[in-house]
Amino acid sequence: MANYNKSRAVFYILFIILGFLILLSVSCSKREEILTEPEEITLSNENDSSSCLVCHIEETPGIVASYGRGEHIKNDVGCLDCHEVHEDDPTGIDHNGFEITAIPSPNYCMECHPTEVAEYSNSKHAWTAFMGQYKPYYKEAVAQGLDPLSQETAKLLDPDEMAKTLLSPLIADSGILQTIGFLDDPDYNHANVTSGCGTCHGTFVIVEDDGTITGMPNAGAGRVNADGSLGSCSSCHTRHEYSIAEARKPETCGQCHLGPDHPQMEIYEESKHGNLYGAMGEEWNWDSHEWGADDIGAPTCATCHMSAFGDAVETTHNAGDRLYWELQPKISVPQWKGPDEVDLILERIPDPVAAEAGRAKMMAVCTECHSTSWAEGHFTQLDKVVADYNKVWEYADNLLTEAYEKGLADPENPIDEPAEIYHYYIWHHSGRRWRMGASMMGPDYTHWNGAVDTIMKNLGFMISDLELREAILKK
Repeated sequence: MANYNKSRAVFYILFIILGFLILLSVSCSKREEILTEPEEITLSNENDSSSCLVCHIEETPGIVASYGRGEHIKNDVGCLDCHEVHEDDPTGIDHNGFEITAIPSPNYCMECHPTEVAEYSNSKHAWTAFMGQYKPYYKEAVAQGLDPLSQETAKLLDPDEMAKTLLSPLIADSGILQTIGFLDDPDYNHANVTSGCGTCHGTFVIVEDDGTITGMPNAGAGRVNADGSLGSCSSCHTRHEYSIAEARKPETCGQCHLGPDHPQMEIYEESKHGNLYGAMGEEWNWDSHEWGADDIGAPTCATCHMSAFGDAVETTHNAGDRLYWELQPKISVPQWKGPDEVDLILERIPDPVAAEAGRAKMMAVCTECHSTSWAEGHFTQLDKVVADYNKVWEYADNLLTEAYEKGLADPENPIDEPAEIYHYYIWHHSGRRWRMGASMMGPDYTHWNGAVDTIMKNLGFMISDLELREAILKK
């Protein structure tokens, strides 16, 4: 019997190994099929980029394979059409006799896609590096009368150094780091600022005097490019395929819009829309150029915020164009005026007229699938949630102000004491979840992760801490 069991074990091991080898051979053969048939990845004879493919099919086969699946090659758009360096771009290098850049900015895309680039440049996505970790740098540059987008200003003020070593609520851990002596410690790298904030918000691409390029690799939505433009189209349309299907799927937005402070991806997955996408999304038509309700069974992020959909709305690359509320700041107001009207970084001016127009566009998307009364009911509830959050925020903000006046907390360091930390979490974490959960129909994020965490945990702990401090002072 022992020998029999041993034989069976050997048989199963051999069977598993054989199966693995078969799968491996199939996988490799498919890879060979994709990567080693350059005759299927060709440009017209007149296109100068043909010579690029000869080398790169061997040197970077994954890039060429991706390019071969995309729309650019079908329209004879070659490598040099995107990579031949512009005169005002200092990132150019000599590459086998061609003057190219490895970092094509939106200015390069603008030659064929001017509307898309103009819309994106007027969006908060494009300015998000300056709205995030580079805001102290931006404010200082403007205060000195300097152009915050220029290479000269960046070399003078060093935006990354300012982001990492200045005490600022924009870099939430800076308060505690200063308290423990790490904020200006030369041996502490603050690497999370670049690998965390900068990955989504974007970095500042700087060409040093010796030709070294800093701020890369990066494809952040608000990347500050060396030619003075903002953004990276490949943040949503991954190079070199630039797939419309990829940009329409929620996972693309979810690479940045997730986590404790802006969990849109998790909220979407909890919602009925996300439930339908998870159950049936593989069957939907993602490549249709006339996208509508007959192509998909429920909306994705792009459907509601950016895509043309049926006859309801036209495509926009300004993801805030169809919104009424600003849900991410400390207090929610109608959408801010855009950078075409004001300095968006320094002036946050609500625009109720534009906000009403945004809601009308969103309603038009909703009513492609829902009745008007259903959609109106949703927005009515959202407005009530926003009003509730604003009321709680006002109470918490006044509470901290009173704490400073009573000497229960020190305003010099913005986020190093319990009351300040809870105050921060009320708006930046749980308060956002509360509002965003309601906006995207995620009940758990609206209630438990939102309202309850805001009121019961963060505000409750803030109140308890200040009451205890006040009691101690009275003794």
